[in-house]
Amino acid sequence: MAHFLFAVRIGNFYYFLFIFLLFALVFFTLWLCHKFGKTFSYRFISIVLWANFALHFLKQFLPHIMNQWPVSLTDSALPNLCAVLIVAAPFIFHFGDVYTKDYLYYIGVLSGLLVYFVPTGAMRTDLEAGHYAFEVARFYLCHWPLVVCGLLMVEQGFHKLDWKRLWAIPFLFCGVLALITVDQILFGPLMKVPGYPHEWIGEHGVLNRLNFESVYSNQSMQFGPQPGVDKMFGWLYPYLIPGLMTYRVEGAIYFTPVIWIFPFIALGAAIIGPVMALPFESKAMKMDILAWQQKRKLRAMHKRAGR
Repeated sequence: MAHFLFAVRIGNFYYFLFIFLLFALVFFTLWLCHKFGKTFSYRFISIVLWANFALHFLKQFLPHIMNQWPVSLTDSALPNLCAVLIVAAPFIFHFGDVYTKDYLYYIGVLSGLLVYFVPTGAMRTDLEAGHYAFEVARFYLCHWPLVVCGLLMVEQGFHKLDWKRLWAIPFLFCGVLALITVDQILFGPLMKVPGYPHEWIGEHGVLNRLNFESVYSNQSMQFGPQPGVDKMFGWLYPYLIPGLMTYRVEGAIYFTPVIWIFPFIALGAAIIGPVMALPFESKAMKMDILAWQQKRKLRAMHKRAGR
């Protein structure tokens, strides 16, 4: 029974404890960077991102992970959106352009927060395992830099947001999903999923989402919604854009890999993006909106004058 004393479940004490620790860490690092200045902040962000990068690969040498080779090697590849960001983040911070740094801020902060509020990786860990507490700690430890460093990068002035660049986020997002798709196709045989590659290619020779037993390879839903959400959203599938998001083979609905999610990400970027940009872009956004309103008034005046 002892192994059940520490278990992360949505709504329990440990669930809220890790969320509290994340926000406490955000406020503490903001205070720390304001106290010691930009040079300290730059070094702090660099060290945290490179340390997280190293942990992504060095974890393979932990005894309980080495025992799962070669299957565990897939976890140090690029199996999901967070893994890609963990690997790419230090390079983006030091060498990235404005678009990739936008991606690190918007998607990094959002995906990091989502992991804390929906900690599926921590909940999937086997409670019987002696390394359960260590794996849960590692799970949370490798995701907090996405939130903290993405925020500090903008807040400390190492990157200037421009909400007019939000149009690029859905394209970058789907580009990353395409990279994950290639990664999972290449590493799929190592995962020894039931029936591989049948669930990937499908009986009709087309890429399809994986079944529930193989859901690990569809963590970022690049192959379509995970089957676990079908009960909630299944009613919507027939109404998705045919040809772009879905297609049918003998009456069965298939999801277009990667592309199917683009309209949802575009909508999310249009709604959530300005909210995330507002704390840093409020003046510019206000001026842009006023300029747009002025142009509308001028067009209306010209139309009335031309009648």
